[in-house]
Amino acid sequence: MKRQVARTLAVALLLSVATGGAASAADMAVKASAMPPAAVYNWTGWYAGVNGGWAFEGNTTGRLVSADPLFNAVLAVGATPTFFGVKHEGGFGGGQVGYNWQMANWLVGVEADIQGADIGRTSTLAFSGTTAGIAPSVSTARDYIAWFGTLRGRVGLPVGPALLYATGGLAYGGVRTTVTNSYAPATGNFAGNDSSTRVGWAAGAGVEWGFAPSWTLRGEYLHLDLGRSNVTMADPAALPGVVAIYGFSHVTDSVRVGVNYRFGPTSVVAKY
Repeated sequence: MKRQVARTLAVALLLSVATGGAASAADMAVKASAMPPAAVYNWTGWYAGVNGGWAFEGNTTGRLVSADPLFNAVLAVGATPTFFGVKHEGGFGGGQVGYNWQMANWLVGVEADIQGADIGRTSTLAFSGTTAGIAPSVSTARDYIAWFGTLRGRVGLPVGPALLYATGGLAYGGVRTTVTNSYAPATGNFAGNDSSTRVGWAAGAGVEWGFAPSWTLRGEYLHLDLGRSNVTMADPAALPGVVAIYGFSHVTDSVRVGVNYRFGPTSVVAKY
């Protein structure tokens, strides 16, 4: 009888251990399956895409640098401006191509882009004339960026399918500037213009998101500085040799959005 009771207790103990072990193993299986695999996004490779944005500037430009003494009287009363206050703002759009190298937790890359643009506004200043005999006048100035491009390096921090990056490098672009100062009735018609390709620099930062294995969407801020230039305003028909010179700075800030297609190895996004 004692031997039978001992055998019964031993069987019950084994069943208890087995049941507990099975429950624990099932628990561990559930916990293990609850841990999703980490998403992997490979940024390495060539890419190309399109972008568009808006440029703006807090400062204005178009300041008088020097003028013939014959301008002194009209400058004193404002018939010829000493400052035009031209703004640089407007839209642009174009394309970009680049290459990324992803190295562990960092990314370095190079990118070139080209943009068609109309970044500039016309400033118009009217003068009503004086009783002292200075005629009414209308003065205009426009300084705008007609196109621009950049060649920049990129340094970024990949975070899964997202990339935070800083960028900077060479900038170049076509700048068009015109200045006029016209008096009525036909007592003077001063004008000047300049059209040139400028070289400068660009710097900014952005964020890019891999929304599909080979596609990314980005938002970017960029500061563009194409330097400074002077425009000479004259009326060679009425007053040959009498000139006024205005200085313009070709600087703007911009924000843009773009989409890229990446030609490198296909990225793997985790399946849940």
